[in-house]
Amino acid sequence: MSYENPDVPHEVNVERDNPLVDFLRLLASVGLVVMAVTVVLYFSAGWLARLVPFATERSWVGDRALGLEVTPSSSADHAAIQTYLQTVSAELAAGMDLPESMVVQVHYTDLRVPNAFATLGGHIVVTSELYRLMPSENALAMVLAHEIAHVKRRDPIAALGGGASVALVLALVSGEADGLVPQLATLVALGYSRSTEARADEEALAALVARYGHAGGAASVFEVLARHTDALTGTLPSFLSTHPADDERIATLARAAEGWQPERTPLAPLAVPGN
Repeated sequence: MSYENPDVPHEVNVERDNPLVDFLRLLASVGLVVMAVTVVLYFSAGWLARLVPFATERSWVGDRALGLEVTPSSSADHAAIQTYLQTVSAELAAGMDLPESMVVQVHYTDLRVPNAFATLGGHIVVTSELYRLMPSENALAMVLAHEIAHVKRRDPIAALGGGASVALVLALVSGEADGLVPQLATLVALGYSRSTEARADEEALAALVARYGHAGGAASVFEVLARHTDALTGTLPSFLSTHPADDERIATLARAAEGWQPERTPLAPLAVPGN
């Protein structure tokens, strides 16, 4: 009896797929895992950040607006506008059911970029260019009430918590965690989701109606700013980049003013004219 070794198939112990394909699959799997972890961290960190007591948040920043260097102005006009903004904000906040310990402080800064945003500790920033473009006190009140609503809902600290967690994950993945210096002010002022903006609009409209008896002038905020573009760059104003205005949003604000009769209840002019 004789024995012969059988022929061994050439594909034994040989990878059937291209190694590059395997690598790409592995890379895609890792990417999906990182993305899933990032999303979970973003929402969970944002939710947990809202649980931080407002007094604690306020103690972190004190009386200054995060990311804003305010140089005291000796201008009487500047002081008058600052006082006016604080007065209007206080009157709006009084009707917005803010927590008892929550305070809102408005900062007026000379900056030729139309912008307004809420940041940590109840601080709201309004630039001189945005103020100059406001066609009425009603429009200005819409802006202020919208930012107050963000403060009330703790949106700034939630944006900080979510954004910082994402930045940390990306830094760890890239191996640059040691050089991670989160730009806190940028994270807070990047803008919010459509649903967050809609809720702030809803509260702002209610505050507008409570103060003036109607929601007239609300839509004009975005209508005016949408027409105002930077002559040098052609880009939309900063306010629109952080508070996007689409046709649906403007239509919603306009519908809120249905029934308002401007001839009987005209819009209130700015008590202190802009420069």
